[in-house]
Amino acid sequence: MPADPAARAEALERALAAEVTKVRGPAGEAWAIAIDPADINAWLATRLPKWIEHEPELASFEAAVAVRIAADDGALVIEAPVGPAALGLVGAVRMPVALEDAPGARLVLDIGAARIGLLPVPLSAEGWASAGTLADELARFERRYPDRRIRLADGRFVEVRAISCERGRIKIRFATLPAAAAGG
Repeated sequence: MPADPAARAEALERALAAEVTKVRGPAGEAWAIAIDPADINAWLATRLPKWIEHEPELASFEAAVAVRIAADDGALVIEAPVGPAALGLVGAVRMPVALEDAPGARLVLDIGAARIGLLPVPLSAEGWASAGTLADELARFERRYPDRRIRLADGRFVEVRAISCERGRIKIRFATLPAAAAGG
């Protein structure tokens, strides 16, 4: 990936679009990607503001521009500014996340431990809106797509089968299903 954050974000966007729309076998071919959180962070900082500018429905994601994501074994680590900007405090929330590749499996996302620097803080502390918003958005995604299938423009579906985190990468397994898969 390019070193420049804007170029890196654009490369991530192109790579994801290419993988998601790639024509695959008719039987629901499974495939996977591994994403470096640095790529997501570059996208959040450089591309998300442009998406928000051109799509007003995305305005609720504006706070995510300041969020940074890391991946650890079994969890996402979300870092975001906390409290008054003049203090320059950054808080982190460790969010265990998992989606098993099994029939009926649901996305598990818990807001785990929170800290400012090395200081643990209660999760009810002001400033954890980013973690709560992420959890809310993922829950909304689950309600909107209970079968975790997203319809492509050509009628095919991309199904999210599994999500896992390990140090330095987020792994997501998908299957591309034919248009006839709408019912199941």
